[in-house]
Amino acid sequence: MVRYALIAEPDPQRAAGLLALLTAEGLEGVIVRDGAEAQEQVRQRGAPQLLVTDLALPRMDGFALLTWLREQDGAAGTQVVVVTAFDELRVRAWQLKGTLGIHALLSRRASTELMRDTLRRVLGGQLASQAPPDEASSEQEKQRLASIAAMRLVDDGPPEAELQQLVTEVAQAFGVPVALLTLVLGERQWFKAHVGLPPSLAKDRGTPRDWAFCHHVVQGREPLVVPDARRHPVFRDNPLVRDGIVGSYAGAPLQTSTGEVLGSLCVIDTRPLVLGVEDLAALRELASRVAEDLEQRARAKQATAQAQAAPVVSEASALALLREAVQALDVAALLVAPGRRPHTCNAAMADLLGLPSDAFPGMTFDAFCQHVASLTTDPAATLRQLDLAAGASRGLRLTLALERPQPRRLRWVARPFPIPGGTAQMLTLSDMVSPRPPREERERQFRVDALTGLDSRRFGEERLLREIGRCRRSGMPFSVLLADVSGLGRLNATRGFDAGDAVLRDSARVLEALGAPTGFAVRWEGGLFLLALPGVDAERTETLRQRLHATPGVPAMASATVTVEGEEDPQGTLTRAQAALTRAKMEQRPPHLP
Repeated sequence: MVRYALIAEPDPQRAAGLLALLTAEGLEGVIVRDGAEAQEQVRQRGAPQLLVTDLALPRMDGFALLTWLREQDGAAGTQVVVVTAFDELRVRAWQLKGTLGIHALLSRRASTELMRDTLRRVLGGQLASQAPPDEASSEQEKQRLASIAAMRLVDDGPPEAELQQLVTEVAQAFGVPVALLTLVLGERQWFKAHVGLPPSLAKDRGTPRDWAFCHHVVQGREPLVVPDARRHPVFRDNPLVRDGIVGSYAGAPLQTSTGEVLGSLCVIDTRPLVLGVEDLAALRELASRVAEDLEQRARAKQATAQAQAAPVVSEASALALLREAVQALDVAALLVAPGRRPHTCNAAMADLLGLPSDAFPGMTFDAFCQHVASLTTDPAATLRQLDLAAGASRGLRLTLALERPQPRRLRWVARPFPIPGGTAQMLTLSDMVSPRPPREERERQFRVDALTGLDSRRFGEERLLREIGRCRRSGMPFSVLLADVSGLGRLNATRGFDAGDAVLRDSARVLEALGAPTGFAVRWEGGLFLLALPGVDAERTETLRQRLHATPGVPAMASATVTVEGEEDPQGTLTRAQAALTRAKMEQRPPHLP
């Protein structure tokens, strides 16, 4: 048996945390993202001393992986720790612990201390006990159901056309026959939107909660993937599986801004489902956006209901009430008063269209449409589209291609609703290319260096200080590698800034790869990069520094390393690193000039 630990974990942050714990125990850790990658690693390197795995892995689930592993030569002594968010999967795994060779089961929400203690006990040859289920309290469940009721998400009407279009697009994007937007209620799951269901389920728009795969997503608060439900020890006896309706499943939680999980956005196939980690991440991002949209719809409905419930409220009072809802939205939004009068917009709309917020109340709606059209390549054709959108009594959705202030594709959605004095309209513009709402995009620009894609210095320094503190509390080493590209100014002067930028981007990629999977790189300033290495001691850091200079194609660099000493102030560590780099530059012979 090879002395290494195999970590099968789709989430890179959690995988990095597990790797740090195992490195501290003296094991070489190898991270894989799904069950198929884990199989390939075992084939190449042999059975590991320790396997830490989730049960809900893409491509091959944890149960199938453990069954396969126990059939391999030399794997009888492999110790197994299961870490998963799903209680019923964990209970079933514990029932099969003898067959699957499981030594411990933990919740994803287990503390670092419990995780470390469990790993040490298993490595020491002890059989750890099962962690208790993470059952939500009755109060939490009441609050979750109250949120669904307050948002008025369940109704007797047909599925909304916009949500039906969404699930249709999701099914097409993932290449599956069925996609659902589900709400998990007290005793049943209810399909708010659906495509591809058998007629009986489509008519009932739901199933008992006991049948619902989405129930597990709500309980675990994490995405769940079941690549082959017919062979899965938890789901193979599910009535939907026995009837051939569900052969495989992947679902992501609809989580509100206050933390309640309403249900799931899921895809279903009658055959085994081959979804990778990137696919699962995309589904999770879509679910997050859908949950945000449902919240926005609920706020708009609540504001409309309040306005309608008080007939003595004036038009001005109703608009003032709605103004707060508009300002709270992350998506670009404009409130249009009766008579097609732009009333108020949020900061996201102003940023998107390059207009100051105070310009909107003084505009006519025609002037607003003309401004939007002027940002496109064909203003006349766009203006005709917008006139149609503005005049539609039931609202309209259309797609716009803006060239200014920057090229982007936008979805225009107009939703009319009555208020005292007439019909108002909520107009939203959402970016169809970038999934990030404007607020998140602004935060991303603060965090990320635009040229290299690395952490910016300001964000990287904050992250560095946090990681040093974390490693100190955990008793782990922490090292820093500084690397400064030599002759960058001369390169820019002789070959142009494009050449210099290319060198910086290439250097960033090399440093990122060098620090993977637990380290992170920061563009400190100019041609100076910092590589933070949590869990790495001085000797290994020096090895990495030498590997950096030996990498083919890496430009000439001056470099230096330091390791945090005792309770040294983190700023003191950075000062020592800068001093060491200065000495390295002085000792380095100047590069030969052409």
